[in-house]
Amino acid sequence: MSDIHRLAVAPSSDPHFGVSDSSNDSPTISIVSSMSPPFSVSIQELNSLHDPKSILAYKKLYSNDENAFYNSLKTSPIHGIDTFTIDERIQFYNDNKLPQHVPKTFQQLVREAFNDKTLILLSIAAVVSFLLGLYELFFQPSQYDPEGNKITKVDWIEGVAIMFAVVVVVLVSAVNDYQKELQFTKLNAKKLDRVITVIRDNAKLQISINDLLVGDLLSLQTGEVAPADCVLIEGNVEADESTITGESDAVKKHTLLTTLQYSSDHPDNDITNDSDFPDCMIISSSKIISGLGKAIVTSVGINSTHGRTMNALTDTEEDDATPLQIRLTHLADSISIYGSLAGLILFLTLFIKFCINCFKKDGKFVDLTPAEKSSRFMDIFITSITIIVVAVPEGLPLAVTLALAFATTRMTKDGNLVRILRACETMGSATAICSDKTGTLTENSMSVVRGIFGNTFFNKKNSKDILPADKNIIATPLRKDLLANIVLNSTAFENSKYKPTGRQPSINPSDPPPMGSGPVKQEPFIGSKTETALLTLAKRAMRLTPPSTIRRKKDFNLHYIRQYPEQVFEMEKIVQIIPFESSRKWSGVVVKRSAKKYTLFVKGAAEIIFQRCRFKRLSDGSSKYITENLAKEIGSDIANFADNALRAISLTHKDFTCDSWPPREFIDKDDKESADPNLLFGEPVERLPAQPSSEISGFTLDGLVGIQDPLRDGVEKSVELCQKAGVTVRMVTGDNIMTARAIARNCNILTKESYTSPECSMEGPEFRKLTDQQRVSILPKLRVLARSSPEDKRLLVRTLKRMGEVVAATGDGTNDAPALKMADVGFSMGITGTEVAREASDIILMTDDFSAIVNAIKWGRCVSISIKKFIQFQLTVNITAVILTFVSAVSSEDEKSVLTAVQLLWVNLIMDTLAALALATDKPDPNIMNRRPTGRSTPLIAISTWKMIFSQAMLQLVVTFVLHFHGKSIFFPDKESLTGFEQQQLNAMTFNTFVWLQFFTLLVSRKLDEADGISKICDRMTSNNLNFFQDLFRNYYFLIILSIIAIFQTLIMFFGGTAFSIAPQTKYMWQVALFSGMLSLPVGILIRIIPDEWVLKLFPPKVARYLKYILTFEFLGLHQKTRSPDEEEALLANNTNNYNSTTN
Repeated sequence: MSDIHRLAVAPSSDPHFGVSDSSNDSPTISIVSSMSPPFSVSIQELNSLHDPKSILAYKKLYSNDENAFYNSLKTSPIHGIDTFTIDERIQFYNDNKLPQHVPKTFQQLVREAFNDKTLILLSIAAVVSFLLGLYELFFQPSQYDPEGNKITKVDWIEGVAIMFAVVVVVLVSAVNDYQKELQFTKLNAKKLDRVITVIRDNAKLQISINDLLVGDLLSLQTGEVAPADCVLIEGNVEADESTITGESDAVKKHTLLTTLQYSSDHPDNDITNDSDFPDCMIISSSKIISGLGKAIVTSVGINSTHGRTMNALTDTEEDDATPLQIRLTHLADSISIYGSLAGLILFLTLFIKFCINCFKKDGKFVDLTPAEKSSRFMDIFITSITIIVVAVPEGLPLAVTLALAFATTRMTKDGNLVRILRACETMGSATAICSDKTGTLTENSMSVVRGIFGNTFFNKKNSKDILPADKNIIATPLRKDLLANIVLNSTAFENSKYKPTGRQPSINPSDPPPMGSGPVKQEPFIGSKTETALLTLAKRAMRLTPPSTIRRKKDFNLHYIRQYPEQVFEMEKIVQIIPFESSRKWSGVVVKRSAKKYTLFVKGAAEIIFQRCRFKRLSDGSSKYITENLAKEIGSDIANFADNALRAISLTHKDFTCDSWPPREFIDKDDKESADPNLLFGEPVERLPAQPSSEISGFTLDGLVGIQDPLRDGVEKSVELCQKAGVTVRMVTGDNIMTARAIARNCNILTKESYTSPECSMEGPEFRKLTDQQRVSILPKLRVLARSSPEDKRLLVRTLKRMGEVVAATGDGTNDAPALKMADVGFSMGITGTEVAREASDIILMTDDFSAIVNAIKWGRCVSISIKKFIQFQLTVNITAVILTFVSAVSSEDEKSVLTAVQLLWVNLIMDTLAALALATDKPDPNIMNRRPTGRSTPLIAISTWKMIFSQAMLQLVVTFVLHFHGKSIFFPDKESLTGFEQQQLNAMTFNTFVWLQFFTLLVSRKLDEADGISKICDRMTSNNLNFFQDLFRNYYFLIILSIIAIFQTLIMFFGGTAFSIAPQTKYMWQVALFSGMLSLPVGILIRIIPDEWVLKLFPPKVARYLKYILTFEFLGLHQKTRSPDEEEALLANNTNNYNSTTN
């Protein structure tokens, strides 16, 4: 597409086009042309209809003429736009693409990475050190050692090396952040894309929301979010505009024709405010909370109300930090305080020593030149700043960001589109899943396999067609009523892209394409799977000869039949459509049969509709009163369908005699033009032994159908995995309790024992009547909630959360939004879900598959485990590096640490960036679902982790202190004093050993304690717990990082020279360094064998809480919601009592 398609083009009032001012802050671009504009109405004029909503602006443009509106946009209220006008619409009005969040450039990320106070201080110190080194090199006399050799002046090299190390740290950090930005940009683009339904060239199509154009005839239904500004021309809908206007009440929308008629009936002098008119304007991003309708699109993309708002927010929006990121930031802040204190104390200590040596008569620095003294001071300053750089664990937030970026990217490939980052980590703690049945546990590939029409039972075994065409089996009037109910009482439509591949095509594939990928080409119908199954039945049954006007088209043409029902069925027109709602469990359509005769066709949940039926249709078309005995027979048929895991659907009708629709006694108080669905449906009827003598009216049962929806492949195994992982799966479905039990048993949610237990399954209305305390008492055993409404699901989620569970819930309907919001993690359906449900959810199941939820649990746990691994490694290095640097510098005669600033920056790179890449990008362990969920209050650092941190830190400190303070007696036992070269050899060997200790500690940290909670030593001695090399090749990032550390450390030791303060190492020194590093492995194994209980005996819980309270500076109130140990103990006791009371 050319660049011009990206412009918002608006003609001015002048016939020659120029740049015209837009009504908003930014100018609208237009094209200079001598040609007449393709459309007679500009972007600004169309915007005036919705910003604010104004029928007065409409009248100014079109008076009271509806056709003038259609003509100005070259569209039709029936056929929609012509496809050959698409290009000129894009050029003139733009398309519906919204401005995306522009990822930060690499240069910006470099600046942000360098915008760190400690790095800036270190860089300034490095520059000063470099300048002092140059001054000594060029302006100070040469010096000689005791043997008369000239001493090479290399102090300037340290400044250069530090600056180079800072550049490397900044670049590596920026590269990581840039990769993260690219990953999240791709995820956001996928998250915003979705499919909508339009009519073009008189055919219904599904297109990407980005391809919506001005003039499109848009189909709207309950649960959708308006993709653009538009004008309602057909139907009745209610919209939630609270996100735009702030008004919480639903807004009733009327058609444009109704609004114009109102305008014609009232003089202009009587109407001075737009609020006086019936509202026909639908604002982009408003939510359709009920009804069906069609609308003409008037503004798209950045020209729409929502687009202008998003354009203003794009540059400023930022993702909120996740709970784990917040906890890690608090941990990093606590560690930083200690690191800063260590740096400050080190600086003061060394500075005092430096002053004493400078001013004391026999001080070592008395004879030094001012430049040399300045150089010594800068060494002290650089060492102090470097220790702060090392102590501040900036890798902690980086690690969780990398882990989340990696996990969300992989989760997208597994069918989970993560909308809210915190959901990824929260799933790792999930203890309960409240799952829908249809499409999640089952394939949502429905087909009608059984039917009862009149006196005859049909199934696929004894009849070629469930609804046969033979009028001797089913009378024509009954058959036509059944087909009218199926075809007209439906929101599903034909897929224009469908191409049959055989005589009996597979119409319901089990693995639909991801959300937003475009129309489903394999299915002949698009819409609710129940309705598409019924339409497939109707298509086989309707052997209709079409009128000559459509003889060239397919015989079965839904669009034509719905436009002209009188040509197929014995009726005049459709007068009201009642869309399906999960709270009602049925949908309906009212048709005008003839003068004063109307029929309401209803289809939906069999047992609910059957309760309202007084008559049953017989095969010959006559009706029979439903007595008590006949009611029992029909009830038995419905139960038989349910026992075979079939969804039972009733097809019924009721006749009305009235002058006009709606009848006076059924008028909807909120919409005088329609009948109230609840009043039409009425209450359940009383069953009598025989038909009463008085005349009665009521619904007539035309037929029952059984729809089969097979389980998804592998769902049984997925449920077992969840149960094994300590996650309870509960099925929440609208099906009746018998169907729900049968399916729950098939997918292992119910066992043989629990299948018949009344405590394990319950219907929604019964659950709703319980008190909170009663619900808490039954939930530990409850596994199936049948005939449930969205409110029942919300109550279930709320009660589970009150019990301390971490709850994940699935939903697809608009009314599911409250439950999805209330759940800790809300999953919406990417294929069958409404846009309102998707916006309320945290994660979108792009394939509607339950196994994707299991994958989300795996990745959530993987994120948590990866972060804990990184914490274990970083704190080990952190403790050792700070203590070693501090002690060696204070004990040194010349105030220098055994680890130089450049060496420490290399260690910092290992412990922050490289370790984060190695440990935070791991894939889920094969045994990850064998662990119990962590729950809400699990500490960030477990006892087993503290045990490993302190043991490895103690090992490293002992080894490095021995080598540093006793290296002379080990490597040079025969010498009384060491030359400068030999001392540099020892210091370099200590540095080399220190790095190899981190190398093998990284290996130990790649696996957490697999025997956590096991007290017997023999049970802890397993290969899974002690083999640190297990599944080593699963994460190639880890292998690459290990290789980088090993290669660069070797290169530094051989070629680092003066820059890294390295002296050549002997073979023996290399052996000691590598052997010392390998000690991390046996020590790690030994610590894994020791049970945590032994540690707890040394540090009882209350002592441990006090230590945490002090070590993390909580007593200063630095973090939110800080409690003292006594308060924590009281809270813990209270929670325990509450839990015991609920479980007992």
